Amino acid sequence: MAKIKEQIDYKGRPERMDPNLERKLRDKEGLFAQNPAMKKGVEDVQRLVTSRFLKVAQKLKQIRGLENLNPRTIQNIYMEEMAKVPMVMSIEARHREELENLAIQAGLDETEIPQGWVDIEARLNRQPIDVSNFRYNPEEEPEEDEEEKKQKLSFQSFDVEDLTDEEVLELEKHKRNIINALIQGAAKKGHYAFQKPEIKEQLDAIDQRLYPAYLGIMAVNDMLYFTMEQAIEMMSQTGQGVAGKVELDPDDEDEDGEEGGGEEQNESDTKIVADGMIFPILCHEIIKGIEEAKGRHGLPQDADLRQKVQGQTDILSNEPMQLRIGPEITEKLREALPDAMFEDSNKGLINWFHILLYQIPAQEFLEIIGNAIAEDSSKNKKATAKFEEIMKEAKEMKMEYESFQDENSDSSDSDDEDDDDGLDDFLGSLGISRPK
Repeated sequence: MAKIKEQIDYKGRPERMDPNLERKLRDKEGLFAQNPAMKKGVEDVQRLVTSRFLKVAQKLKQIRGLENLNPRTIQNIYMEEMAKVPMVMSIEARHREELENLAIQAGLDETEIPQGWVDIEARLNRQPIDVSNFRYNPEEEPEEDEEEKKQKLSFQSFDVEDLTDEEVLELEKHKRNIINALIQGAAKKGHYAFQKPEIKEQLDAIDQRLYPAYLGIMAVNDMLYFTMEQAIEMMSQTGQGVAGKVELDPDDEDEDGEEGGGEEQNESDTKIVADGMIFPILCHEIIKGIEEAKGRHGLPQDADLRQKVQGQTDILSNEPMQLRIGPEITEKLREALPDAMFEDSNKGLINWFHILLYQIPAQEFLEIIGNAIAEDSSKNKKATAKFEEIMKEAKEMKMEYESFQDENSDSSDSDDEDDDDGLDDFLGSLGISRPK
């Protein structure tokens, strides 16, 4: 009877995930299974990942004109689509700079990030992806004593003031895992930025073979994350096959070789360096970099705690599950947002909203996200009500920011450095800092 309850619900569809992945989704110790935002634990994880899988399968079937997909068919499609990659790269090489600029514009348009908040360097297959500085496995945590090992942490009823250091760390890790999933979910749109009419038009002007090739390559690539678990595991453990990478402020070091920046670093120093083997992957990495800049606002302010959290969560082996579940969490959050968020007059407001959302303390943040992704409509309404409060504050900040920009736009006497300092001081007065 227990096995029946654990079966993954495919909603009557014939497509199936890799059995190894199915086992991971049943694991009560899995990456998201114990996250407080997943109020039903494994059940919520399975629901979200399966929903994403069925959408990915449907897209691939539509592109290929198929009614069903089986492992052999998927393998054949993969071989056919990968055979197009050399042709794509050959075309792109003759239009590299044009496509790099197009990818940057696509990322800025998709995220609606305020002008000047980030400096983006896009590199389309300019060099092999350097995986030497990837963190593949969690950094070791201090040994727990036997009593601590026996205790299972519960985050349902305690007061924040009563938390132990271990409980605080655990909550911050759960919060960071959700933010990383949201980052990946938002960045996933970059894989299909080429479908926007204005981008497709420019791609067709370069070569009409690009668009259909991108469509097939990216659709089967998405499918592999659910059907070829062994290959995905190898990539996440070794970096082999990684086709994209993004770094924020990679060269931000002082003369002594120590990391610089910190609170004194201004926004003009927020540089995103994105590498992609082909155009859709480059778009993905650019958007991921922009979202990661905002995601930094969700990290603990304490430097030691921040390092521990990132050492445990920001690892390559976590990315596959983030990519599987992130788009669904992002979609659920979007559905819970007030309709006014998407009005033309509020263009760019989502960035202010994200910063304020990420700054919410871990326990409350996880509760809000849990309500947003729940199947219970009453909990969804609670999330929307909270989002309305955050949106109101975000709107006030955005209006003050734009007013500040207007007041200083005609100031021709001050240099750029003074402008940056003034903007940092202004944003600091609002209780936030620019993405660093």
